[in-house]
Amino acid sequence: MRVTRPRRRSLLWRASALAGLLLISSCSSGADSHAVARSPAPLPEVPPPDARPVISVIAPSDAQLDDMLKSLRVELSEEYRVTISPIRVEDSSADLVARIVARDRPRAVVLVNNSTVLLYRSWARTAAAPPVALILMASFAEELQRTVPNSVAISYEVPAVTAMVGLRTLGLDVRRVGVVYRQGFAGHIARQEDLMQLEKLTFVRQELSNKPRAQDLRAALVNLQRAEVDAIWLPNDNGLLSPRFLTNVWLPYVSRLGAPVVVAVRSLVNEHAEFGTFAAIPDTQALAVQAADLLYELADADWKLRASDVRLPISVKRLVDVRLARRFGLDSTQFGQVDYLIGR
Repeated sequence: MRVTRPRRRSLLWRASALAGLLLISSCSSGADSHAVARSPAPLPEVPPPDARPVISVIAPSDAQLDDMLKSLRVELSEEYRVTISPIRVEDSSADLVARIVARDRPRAVVLVNNSTVLLYRSWARTAAAPPVALILMASFAEELQRTVPNSVAISYEVPAVTAMVGLRTLGLDVRRVGVVYRQGFAGHIARQEDLMQLEKLTFVRQELSNKPRAQDLRAALVNLQRAEVDAIWLPNDNGLLSPRFLTNVWLPYVSRLGAPVVVAVRSLVNEHAEFGTFAAIPDTQALAVQAADLLYELADADWKLRASDVRLPISVKRLVDVRLARRFGLDSTQFGQVDYLIGR
């Protein structure tokens, strides 16, 4: 009996499926991006004040953040009044941040996503005494936190070593990990490599300029293919995940690499696009608890910070594309250890 295989989606369709789903990374994953103000935005409404001190949360207006923000409010509600200011970053300016801070007079500000952090940063750099800021769900938080006055952060990148150990549980003997990155993120890659040594993992590096061309990325992927790496680890960098690169480089080449691609964003493990085989991402509910604990810790320290205080996420969710996993010979009997099976 002849089996008719489904036709593969076009590269353009597959790239559109990925680009349309890059929720977190769509808001500028680089520490040097700039938000553009178009017009004054109205001040978000908040409940009437009460006697509790305030924690202000500034976040993009996005329904997918609601559960995490509600959890954060519940965790803090016993001692703090939590104001949540959802904003449209593209229509906002540093003046809106100034008005939120003036309205709330918060003990601390929680900033969700890179674009919100950049907007806040432009205000905080001119403020005489900005409150403590906690950076959440922002890509490359280590680099970003250093540029924001009086700030701490919880990293949104799960360490590469954590992802690779997760891949090992599915039966892949991972030792040499290919990574393509832009020059500006060399420090981040070096820190990841230090952690990987504990598990006897090494990076095969391909460093590109901060403004790479498509042919540069193609050459890097060809080099990784020739190096016969066991897996590719892809940091969440919009500079390498633009629709142009997805369409013209990643999707045409990813099937030729002969190794699973491990990604840092849930949407890149997508049954319609056949791109990421495996992902390890923060558990957002646990992230809310961790953020609340850190704020209570800061309160106990009278809101005084330690230098470069960036924490790793304490809980991780794992995703696997079932079809790609089988293609690369991963052990399907171990799929029960994965939180989300895509395309099963």
